[in-house]
Amino acid sequence: MKTIVVADTDVGIVKKTNQDSLCIRTADTKIGHVAMVVVCDGMGGLSKGELASATVVREFAAWFENDFIKSIATWSFSRLSDFWNDKIKEINEKISEYGERNHVQLGTTVTALISINDEYMIFHVGDSRVYRVSDDEIEQLTEDQTLVWREVKAGRLAPEQVESDPRRNILLQCVGASRTVVPEIKFGRVQADSNYVICSDGFRHVITPQEISSMLSPVVSYDDGSMKCNIRSLIETVKSRKERDNITAVLIKFD
Repeated sequence: MKTIVVADTDVGIVKKTNQDSLCIRTADTKIGHVAMVVVCDGMGGLSKGELASATVVREFAAWFENDFIKSIATWSFSRLSDFWNDKIKEINEKISEYGERNHVQLGTTVTALISINDEYMIFHVGDSRVYRVSDDEIEQLTEDQTLVWREVKAGRLAPEQVESDPRRNILLQCVGASRTVVPEIKFGRVQADSNYVICSDGFRHVITPQEISSMLSPVVSYDDGSMKCNIRSLIETVKSRKERDNITAVLIKFD
């Protein structure tokens, strides 16, 4: 199963630097087609967030190119989950130690999807998201690790109140600024009638899931050109609605 992967990122209308980082890696191997997408959102309220997000992306890109592809036949999804869990703990310590040495705070979310043929693993820390979008529905595959969503799960806040709640950006954990990190790891099988979206929170704060679905479903985002055009159109909509954060989205189509 092949992939078409398109990404776009924008500094937005307020910030001077783009603290989002992303990487896309694909390869045809002896066991089939593999793809990896990683989206990291450096903490906007913390100094050097762009350094934290870039560090995570660089580490995973190097692993993909120098280790994973060269020994692809030995990598089961069970081994992948164990490795990524250990790797993110290692990176968390590295970023935390850098911050302590330089008397700064820095941190990042990390949301990744890696696929081997028609199976995938999602690895998630923070409040970036993965969506599955078909022609008639949109499904959020990750759970926001935020204070407000913890309140929703506890029944103390209604879901429709989340986006207007002033606490919406308070994370329960992030890489580099949390003492310990416990990623959400999910496994699944690719649905051929669906596209997959990975995005930072700046992409989806001021647009609805229905708007995402209407522009990024397979019926309208069906090839490289339409995918690029429709992601950029949504980013421009987000900017026109005065979103203050950086904006990043990746769209994956499996063929």
